[in-house]
Amino acid sequence: MNTLVHISNARKCYVFDCLDDCECDTEDEVIHCHNGDREQLRLPSGTRLRGFPVIGLTYNKIVRLPDEETLLAKFPDLKVVDVERNPDFDCTSADDYEKIKIVSDCYKNMTEISKVPKLFRPTRECDVACQASRHYAKLHEYVLSLWEILKDKYENFDLDSTLKDIQNFFIMVATKINNVGKDINQRLEAAKNEREHPKQVTPMPELVEIPEDE
Repeated sequence: MNTLVHISNARKCYVFDCLDDCECDTEDEVIHCHNGDREQLRLPSGTRLRGFPVIGLTYNKIVRLPDEETLLAKFPDLKVVDVERNPDFDCTSADDYEKIKIVSDCYKNMTEISKVPKLFRPTRECDVACQASRHYAKLHEYVLSLWEILKDKYENFDLDSTLKDIQNFFIMVATKINNVGKDINQRLEAAKNEREHPKQVTPMPELVEIPEDE
């Protein structure tokens, strides 16, 4: 695993690089592997990756996923894999999964999921912390949209035991999202005010008379 990225001290949430340039989000418990050229889901090497019920693989080139037994062996808490916007995905393979929900564009109209952007370079208007906050907010939005897609795709949602197992997870995320937007806006506003009204200003040097040459 690569360098840990600490998004917010106050909220104790972390997003760190995992697998093949994916982002493991410990706050929402989601592995984000969006927007790439992946043809397969890379599995953890030599160990299991616990604590992540959802893997998002939108906008890739996935054809088939590892079999369900392999996925659960490597991701013991996995409940949902989202492979929407993978145009070559083998739709017949989705029927092989019973304990894991495979969310895809198969047999459905194309859904409107916004691309989850990568972190951009800091600018004068938005520094590293600002960009990280914006990126993290986008990840939250994706998790919420995925929940709506699940409810829409599975007509027997209330009767489905697997979806009931993850219902509380998404309800928890929905509750947190009500606060995360306020938190991000407050931190962005505080950063803006600090730039406009710096606490410390370099004092102007005193003028000193230069003696004339004799």
